[in-house]
Amino acid sequence: MKTVAGETQRLRSFAARCAALTIICGGGLLAQAPTPYTPLLSDQRWDYYWHETYLSPGIYLAALGNAGGEQFRNDPPEWGQGVEGYSKRAGSAFATFSIQVAVHHAAAAALHYDPRYFRCACKGFGPRLGHAFVWSFLTKNEEGETRFNAPVVAGAYAGGMIPYFWYPARYSPLKDGFRAGNQELGVVVGIAIIKEFSPELKRVFHPRANP
Repeated sequence: MKTVAGETQRLRSFAARCAALTIICGGGLLAQAPTPYTPLLSDQRWDYYWHETYLSPGIYLAALGNAGGEQFRNDPPEWGQGVEGYSKRAGSAFATFSIQVAVHHAAAAALHYDPRYFRCACKGFGPRLGHAFVWSFLTKNEEGETRFNAPVVAGAYAGGMIPYFWYPARYSPLKDGFRAGNQELGVVVGIAIIKEFSPELKRVFHPRANP
């Protein structure tokens, strides 16, 4: 019973992370990125990073929303309830999202990889969905060559593992953190799908903004 309950709790936590991180996005299978490719300049990288994080309301709303879900589930129970418990969960969620994005962008800059997602030049739901899945783990270098997106994977596992160092002692940064990193990779795919179909989503949720 404990195993079933534990897995259920982890699934709920994963769903909460997905719901929270999708707020931040409010920005054939191997289809090429739109051409011609123009790499980011150094100042453009910084601008993109700041607007992905602290200059965007998304990361704050995501942290508050994720903390609300964990507060409702009383996860972890050691942090208790009330304002103090909620503050701990919100701070932890904000730090988690910040770490994940920071590691992704820092590694991308070090490897001269592009941190952006490139929507498909193809048409049709199926090809675009496949493109979103594949390009969750691919990116471009400064020469426009396709590369495995190691920075986004590093960010996912950093965001999954590091927070467990300030969680209660019964949590393992390696075991629980690795599992959380796997979940974050699922979130990465979900975010890519949202970004791929963001033009259609904007037309649905903001019909007045379209002619």
